[in-house]
Amino acid sequence: AERGVNSTTFSRALLQAPVYFLPPLMMGAIPILKNAITKNPLMRVPMTTYLLLVCFGIGLPVSVAIFPQMGELKVGDAEEKYRNLNDEKNGGKPYEVLYYNKGL
Repeated sequence: AERGVNSTTFSRALLQAPVYFLPPLMMGAIPILKNAITKNPLMRVPMTTYLLLVCFGIGLPVSVAIFPQMGELKVGDAEEKYRNLNDEKNGGKPYEVLYYNKGL
């Protein structure tokens, strides 16, 4: 469970990075955007909103893709209730590794 919480926390933080940093950099560094805001200050809010949505669209796939779709976990690292599971298809032998899907 700890590994899942840590990976979720990291992916959420990574998701916000382009949203926080790219719009101000783009609005100050790209001459077309800078000139448009200077000439028409009322365009600042719609332009910022659009850039935020674009940056969110860039950040979301990156934060989802940073971790593999399928994962594995040693039984000893799992919660107590999963440590004593047996594989009925394999003669009742205990599982050594558990596999999970990220669930997108």
